[in-house]
Parts: sequence; structure tokens; C-alpha cells
Amino acid sequence: MKKVCFFIIFSLCAASLPLPALADSIKLKNDGTLNGVIKGEDEISITIAIGVGTMKIRKSEIESIQKASAKENDAMESGFRKKGIERGTFVPPGMEDLAQKLKEVSGGRKSVDNARHRMDSLKEETDADSKKFKSLRADFEAKNNEIHRMDPKSDVPRYNKLITELNMINIKLSALSEELNKLNPRLPEYQRDYWKAITDYGNDIGDFRLYLEKQAAAAKKRGMTDDESLYLETVRKSLAELEKGLIKDTVAISKSKYGMTVKATLNGEVTCLLAVDTGASVVVISKEIAGRLEINPNDSVEDVQLTLADGSLIKSKVIKIKSVKVGNSTVYDVAAAVTDRSPGPEVDGLLGMSFLNNFNIKIDVANENLILETIK
Repeated sequence: MKKVCFFIIFSLCAASLPLPALADSIKLKNDGTLNGVIKGEDEISITIAIGVGTMKIRKSEIESIQKASAKENDAMESGFRKKGIERGTFVPPGMEDLAQKLKEVSGGRKSVDNARHRMDSLKEETDADSKKFKSLRADFEAKNNEIHRMDPKSDVPRYNKLITELNMINIKLSALSEELNKLNPRLPEYQRDYWKAITDYGNDIGDFRLYLEKQAAAAKKRGMTDDESLYLETVRKSLAELEKGLIKDTVAISKSKYGMTVKATLNGEVTCLLAVDTGASVVVISKEIAGRLEINPNDSVEDVQLTLADGSLIKSKVIKIKSVKVGNSTVYDVAAAVTDRSPGPEVDGLLGMSFLNNFNIKIDVANENLILETIK
């Protein structure tokens, strides 16, 4: 029974392959048929190539054999190679290095995805701990205020319960604070790893394209085979797919007294001029811009301390902007601080890291461009 199943399975596999020409055909005693190219035989078995590899068939299992011509077998093997190239299982002789380099470039995308996953996971963990800390802190302050307002002797059980709860909250706050102190320094490191992975990936794609065209020119010069032509076409398609995921947005910058500035569109409707500032932890906008966005900063309970162009420190309310678009790049749900006055002359605010952290950023000073790189 096992032997019969074995031949039926391979018969179905062989039958499922598209046959561009007549093939050697082996009819089996179990009524199965194998189509392919007979490669050799010995006293016991016959070896046949079926497109996904070769098989040895015992002669005792064979009913009959029908042979194709040498020309037909050549056409069949050419079809096998073509399918192998399309599946990525066959590389024409002499192009093994090209195949290896394509594999390495494809692996670079995985490195980018892994770096982004690690960074995003850390952000999620940090954000979750920060929210817990703020919630516990608010609970601590509420209970602490209640204790200070009450007379301990008037309600001893309640007083003792509050003291116990405060002690428990304080323990949790200490643990969270310790955890955040460990997590926060790692975020810049993970961001740098992500940006480096994107940069390396982009450089590797550029280098591979040059190498590919060099190999194509060499193959053409020596007389390119059909297999090589098809393989190079397949590699170019693979490269094009890899390049689709690499996004490079070049944004014109202008100069002001504050520094380099770019045009930004907030919430898809308000256009303003923001100074590029990698030292600002969040995007900063003036109260006037917030008003145009119909955002009331007084609704926010979170504060942030900012350093202005003159070196002065101010506290600002942190709000969320639904979207910030610079060039063709859009980031959603962006943390921003609102100031009573513009952070500097000739600008409406700062393009800080709550936007820029989503990209690998480069400044092309010579051509006055801000380059934002990311992976789709």
C-alpha cells in the first residue's frame, strides 16, 4: 500500500507541472505516469528528472517507457530551468555570487523590520509604564491630600487604611520609577539602531543595483544565454519589490534667524513654518497655531519643559495633533507642546523629535534639503 501511494503522489506532482514540450513518459504498473527527462539507468532502476528534482524508479514497477526526441528533451529541461528560476530554486552557472548578494540584500530588510519591532516594543513598554506611573501618582496625591485634610482621631480605621494604601502605592511607584530609569536610556540606542538599519539597507540596495548592472553587461558581452536573461529579469523584479519598501522623501528647507525651517501641514488644514530642532523632544507650536487648529491647551493635564532660542526655560502644555505632514511624509497622533509665543523669530514652532523620531533624518546642506528615510 505504501508503494502504491508513493507512486500516485509523484504521478500527481509530475502531472501538475506545465509541459512546454513532449517528454519522456514512464507508465507505472499501478497506472501512474511520470513525465520528464530520463537521465540514466542501471540494472535495477531508471533516473528521471521531473522539474522539482530527480527520482529513481525501480524497473520492476514500470509497465512501459515512451521516449521523446533529444530536441524535445532539451526543450523540457529548458522549461524546468525556467520554472526553477521563477521559483528561486535554480541559478544559472556563473551567477551564484549575484544570487548570494540578492539574498543578503533581502536579509537587510529583515534587519530593518527587527530593529523597528525592537524599538516599537520598547516604546509601548515605556508608554505603558509611564501611564501607570502617572495614574498611581495621581492616586497617591489624592489620598495624601485626603490625609492632610482629615483629623486622624476622627476616623482611625480610615486613616490607617489610607496610610497602608499610600505605602503600597509608594512601593509600586518606586518599582516603576526604577524600571523607567532602565528603559528610557535604551530608547535613543534602539532608535539609532533602527536608523542605521535603514541607512545600511538603502546603501546595500544602491550597491546591489550597480553590481547587478555590471553583471548584466558582462553577460551581454560574452553572449547571454536564455537562462541568464530570464534570471536577470527575475532579479530586477525582486530588486524593484525591495526598493518599493524604501521611502526617501526629500524636503526643501529654507533658512531663518532660528535655523533651518520647513513647511508643515497640521491636521491636513493648517500650514505653518517649523524650525527643524533635533534638541526638542516634541513638536512645538504657538498658541496662535493651536487656536487655528481649534485646540485648547488648557484641556491638557500634561506639562513639558522647553528651552527656547534665547536659552530661557518655560513650561508648556502637551497636546496631540492628529497629523503632521512635511513634504510627502505624514505622522499621525503627534505629541506637541503649545507656547504662548513663537519659539523663535520668523517661525511658528519647532519640528521636534515626536515627528522626526519616525525617520532616519539627513540634512543635505549643499542642496538645502531635509531627507526623511523610512521603510513602508
